[in-house]
Amino acid sequence: MSTPAYAVGHYVSGSIGIPAYQDLNSTYSFYDSPTVNLARDTNISLNSGVLLFGALGIDYGTIRIEGELGYQTFSFDKIKVHSTGIGNTPANIVSQYVYNTSGTAFNETSTFGLTGKGNVTSLMANAYYDIPVGGCIKPFVTAGAGVAQVRYVDYNTSSLPNPDFSNVLNRYSENATAFAYQLGAGIAVPVSRNVTLDARYRYFTTARYNMQSFGGDTSLQNHQFLVNVRVGI
Repeated sequence: MSTPAYAVGHYVSGSIGIPAYQDLNSTYSFYDSPTVNLARDTNISLNSGVLLFGALGIDYGTIRIEGELGYQTFSFDKIKVHSTGIGNTPANIVSQYVYNTSGTAFNETSTFGLTGKGNVTSLMANAYYDIPVGGCIKPFVTAGAGVAQVRYVDYNTSSLPNPDFSNVLNRYSENATAFAYQLGAGIAVPVSRNVTLDARYRYFTTARYNMQSFGGDTSLQNHQFLVNVRVGI
């Protein structure tokens, strides 16, 4: 007796969760001459916000394909800056974070508070493999790729050594678009014929992007912990 073919199904789904953001790291260097040679490494810590995702998908049995629209939020916490070099003056781009502007050799590490918030809007194509283990619990693995727009809103830092030159960083808003991908796994439990609940973990990252005012490129990365409801249509 032949096995009946699986009927292709369609579904909509929604997820909500909490992200754990990794720090934003960037570097900047400036060389003009042996007497003007500057370098800066910055480390920005972020506070978690919320995650909201909606998706429309096709279910082929053990394989699912979907398009997903996502929205993620965060707020700024602190910036740690390590600057080294020689020839630093108030007119140089690293001077807003550096106390030594005498032009002599320096090596400084300072931490400053940040205010402001940010968000990420993403459009992803995801694939899922539902592992056929039997029973009502259905583990799965997932991977996705797409684009993400990262926004910084009212980025602001205070008590800088050179606040006049750092005005561009105060209450500054900017955005950048970059390639993004995500990897994850989860466990799904059907609760009715057309409704499935799952808990999932995903690692999300963008490619490196550059915010013009920040003097260095970085990538946004987080660990996502989500609950999802999927409804067949």
